Amino acid sequence: MTLSRIANPQATTPSHYLPILALALIVTSIVFATEYRGILEPLELRAYDLLAAIQYSRIAPPTQPYAGPVFNVDFDEASVHEYNAFPIPRLLLAQIISKIATGRPSVIGLDIILDRPRQNSDDQQLAKAIDDAGNVILISEYGFGVHPQNDPLKPFREAAAGVAFADLPIDEDGVVRRTFLRVTTKEYKALSLPVALADLHSGQHLRPGGNNFLFFGTQKLPLATTDPDTAWIAIDHVAAGRNLIPVKRLLSDGFSPDLFAGKIVVIGQSSEMGRDIFATSRIRSENSDSGSDLLSGGQIHAAATATLLSGNYLSTATLLPRVIAGFALALLVIVISFRYRWYVGVAGTVFLAAAIFLAASLLFFSYHLWLPFISIEACLLAALPAGLGYRSVEERRLKNAMEAERRQLMGLFERYVSADVAAEIWKNRDQVVLAGEERVATILFSDIRNFTATTAGVPSKEVLAWLNRYLSAMSEVIKQNRGFLNKFIGDGIMVIFGAPLTEGTKDDACRAVRCAQEMLAAVDRWNATKPPADPPLKIGIGIHTGQVTAGNVGSPDRLEYSVIGEAVNLASRLESLTKEFQTSLVLSPATQEQVRDQFPTIPLGKAQVRGFTTAIPLYSVKSTTTAEVPS
Repeated sequence: MTLSRIANPQATTPSHYLPILALALIVTSIVFATEYRGILEPLELRAYDLLAAIQYSRIAPPTQPYAGPVFNVDFDEASVHEYNAFPIPRLLLAQIISKIATGRPSVIGLDIILDRPRQNSDDQQLAKAIDDAGNVILISEYGFGVHPQNDPLKPFREAAAGVAFADLPIDEDGVVRRTFLRVTTKEYKALSLPVALADLHSGQHLRPGGNNFLFFGTQKLPLATTDPDTAWIAIDHVAAGRNLIPVKRLLSDGFSPDLFAGKIVVIGQSSEMGRDIFATSRIRSENSDSGSDLLSGGQIHAAATATLLSGNYLSTATLLPRVIAGFALALLVIVISFRYRWYVGVAGTVFLAAAIFLAASLLFFSYHLWLPFISIEACLLAALPAGLGYRSVEERRLKNAMEAERRQLMGLFERYVSADVAAEIWKNRDQVVLAGEERVATILFSDIRNFTATTAGVPSKEVLAWLNRYLSAMSEVIKQNRGFLNKFIGDGIMVIFGAPLTEGTKDDACRAVRCAQEMLAAVDRWNATKPPADPPLKIGIGIHTGQVTAGNVGSPDRLEYSVIGEAVNLASRLESLTKEFQTSLVLSPATQEQVRDQFPTIPLGKAQVRGFTTAIPLYSVKSTTTAEVPS
């Protein structure tokens, strides 16, 4: 249970901050862990499709002839049947390239791989047409480990202006939304077809950039993914139809290739036999089942090339801002649902969900930034029941009377801490968890060296009086350093810094080390002023900072607040190592890390500690006298 001063769950107090923050953190962690595993990816991609559909639906249908930079010459169904063009005859392809070249295009991209020899004379004529054009880019297939690499035949490669790979990145739902940019490995270095076409057309080159971006010319090109590098394609389905010229029309007597002057021409195939057709984001969002609405690989390469030349690149919001937004909104929903009635929480969640969608739309349309918002919406939806559930738990839990709390708390702590610390515990009682909680604390163990040998032969009454004087002196030092004197273990002492109250992990550790130094200084004073008949006093101290479970221990009629865990065991074992290292104080690496800015620490070396598979480094501090103890 947690002691609390409130009786009204709507009144949020500091005791609720941590659970609310923890709930928001848990909700956010679960949602983004789900996203990391790819479970949310189909929904995020569908949301991308929706935004793309809305974007192009806002554009008025064009009334002027197509004036874009890329044309697509297509082997459609009618052309394939007209010329019996499957497989595509090499002489027919040579004729098409020659006619396109007479229109003086800036570059011709052939999205048909020439990897198999045909009749020698036909291949020679096609190679000559490619060579005569002087600006034809051929394609290869890299395969990306899924398919074997495929390259055009040597005569065609030698005749062409270049070779680029034409692979397309297909998402898990079978949709093409991105284009590859380049592949750079030890064995293979090549540009994608859209990059090669845009490069030869514009004279701008793809250059290395920084994290998540490259440069195309002087413009920063955001990456959709890395390794391999991809970028989002702005697929305008209307433009993809307007710039499409069937082969049958191209070869007709009335067609003038002057249309291609200074343009990019991509030759592709959309026929069913060509098997080079793909679904795109816009098509998916319109729920079209018509095969004629699918785009060919050539059309997608044309759209990707136009995207590169336009400079209107779409970037993707990085993970960190989305996590922060998801956490902040989840926190807000939990607070609202905890403080107010359930219907207020529901209404607030709906409002925030709508606001997120509008914000994502604005970023997409106006700033060319895709915010994957499904994960953020999921944080909202998961936070609502979390907040309502926490409210319900609090309403059932906060029923104890204040005076009963005071009796219970003071009865547990007033014997172990100073009066001001006891008052502070009562003042901050809503931070004290008695049923058990995980927290980071610093544990101090001290023990008298050779106690058994020192007290051998001494009457037990004298030993008890001497021991009580020593423990009283140590208790005063512990109280002055605001430590929680948890228990006396014979001649040993266990002290906790950081439970039941913490002043911060670093401050807790520093108080523990300061307390240890003052205990050693007190022992020095003890020995300097002791009666000659009394034996000299030496103590060893071990300190460790780590995770513990703090709470009530015992039976219902006899409870004691304490801490348990491996951190407690390690602190005790460190105390026993003071003899081995011939020092009065041993610190664990975790404690040394917290206090090294405040205390000059020295390494003692490594030691094998029971419970650890490998030796761990241990430390001590230089100052051990009162004058050297930092204030």
